[in-house]
Amino acid sequence: RDERVGAQVPRVETEVPRVQGAEGMRGPELLVSGLAPGTGSEADIAKIQERLAEVLNAGQDRLYDERVPEASKPMTERVKVTVNTLYRRRTMFEQYANDIQGLTGLGAFAALTYVQKVIQKRQPVWGDLLMIVMQSRPIEVEVSLTRAARETLSAPIDTEEWIWFRDNLLSTYVWFSQSRMPGFEHQKAHLYERLVDIAQEKIKEQALLADALRFPELEDVPSAAFIPGGINELRQDHRTVGNFAAIKPQLLGSTENVQFYDLNVYLNQLLCISKVVDSQFQDYMHSVFAPMKDEIVFESGPPKNLARSRAKAQTDYVDCAWPTTAHLVDLIRCSITFDSAADLKRGLGMLLRSAGMKSGVKEDGSVILQEDCWDPESKITVARIKNGFSSGKKGYRDIKVNVIFRSDQGFAMIGEVALVLAKLRDYKEATHELYEILRERDFFSQVVDEMQLHHPEAQDLV
Repeated sequence: RDERVGAQVPRVETEVPRVQGAEGMRGPELLVSGLAPGTGSEADIAKIQERLAEVLNAGQDRLYDERVPEASKPMTERVKVTVNTLYRRRTMFEQYANDIQGLTGLGAFAALTYVQKVIQKRQPVWGDLLMIVMQSRPIEVEVSLTRAARETLSAPIDTEEWIWFRDNLLSTYVWFSQSRMPGFEHQKAHLYERLVDIAQEKIKEQALLADALRFPELEDVPSAAFIPGGINELRQDHRTVGNFAAIKPQLLGSTENVQFYDLNVYLNQLLCISKVVDSQFQDYMHSVFAPMKDEIVFESGPPKNLARSRAKAQTDYVDCAWPTTAHLVDLIRCSITFDSAADLKRGLGMLLRSAGMKSGVKEDGSVILQEDCWDPESKITVARIKNGFSSGKKGYRDIKVNVIFRSDQGFAMIGEVALVLAKLRDYKEATHELYEILRERDFFSQVVDEMQLHHPEAQDLV
């Protein structure tokens, strides 16, 4: 705590709740003990910042710093944990902010400049300190955060810088704070909304380059579903695939149990099968395109992990029939990149012919789909063709072919084969991290809605 020069002001002891089970950890109270009385000189500020660096760097293994739950957890659990953490720690952040502010404000200024420095230098950021400083200097912190976001997300995105941003800033609770910037404070906008705006802005910048690329020769490839029952039956538990849930939802009782089974038991069943069949799937697909090996880039997509699979099911398929994770038809996947539209068409023809669709494909790759295309006896069966070029879509486009792959062990699984043009692949790679931010939008929104519904007294935080 800093005191005015010459003033005999006793230190005010505040009872700050310690986190249960955190014995041996060093918390934000060390910041307070490190703020010595001072005059506000540059030497005093430097001394305080030196103390901050000592606490944060030397004691990283003992600092208690809660982070936003990872996407590997079910959405409802992530939201619940986040809301409880925000509400539980709100008072703590306010108390420490007051302690650091002190009587002269020297401590708050020193903490702010320290935070600004570590962000600018892309050094490790203590999330709790960020939240504490946000209480007293919200505009300055917001400026530093949005500047770092713009710099990190500007093309070309540097991988190491993105990892730093994701692990040190994106994972903190600061994005649930309301914006205090002029023009935003009256809209009750949150920092995560500003982050989403930045990501969308950067996507549009990249899209302008991709939009100018036109490929009319690919627009005549029809999109169609061949799996019996049509597009709504494109599921891993389709009768021709056979990956059924072992328990009916009626037997599971509560909605919570039904969701738990879907996102934990059944999803892990699918992920296990994907790991078993993936190597055979990749080998088979590689052999299909082997005649073009000198003209293409074949990439095996690793099986989707639990976190990404859960997140996709909870955002893209939340309103679909149970189990929602049965709609994940890209757990095994590969991509083939072609230099030209003509080569892509030729590759598509090779893939369809390997699935027994001879009557619908000409030698030049032209596709005329017919009713006799469904061949359940092939090693692979085409379940759907989705042509991104024929829908008038802008930005990244490709042709995705979902196939039912049958392994030597008797397993079957729907996988995805993406046929990509090299010119558009550059756009996809440039926007991958940006879409990772957009995928978290629903999570952030649900947390704010739940906080406002159940803890309206905490409006100053969210």
